[in-house]
Amino acid sequence: MVPVDKSIEASTHGMNVSFEYVMEQDPELLYVIDRGAVVGGESSAQQLVENQLVENTQAYQNDRIYYLPPDYWYLSGGGLVL
Repeated sequence: MVPVDKSIEASTHGMNVSFEYVMEQDPELLYVIDRGAVVGGESSAQQLVENQLVENTQAYQNDRIYYLPPDYWYLSGGGLVL
């Protein structure tokens, strides 16, 4: 799989992006990790992510937004290694 933005460098902390950025990049799929579900106890990622801007992406239109289990992906020191 080729990243939609080839200028992003691999990192254990990721980077902050806006919903406008996501819409401009128009990804074919999105992986979402809900940090709030781990540290705050309440999951709100889907309500936040699936907004009017993201609805314009291929990922949303083709039902390819995947919500990953945060306990594995956020708490496992640098992410899950396969």
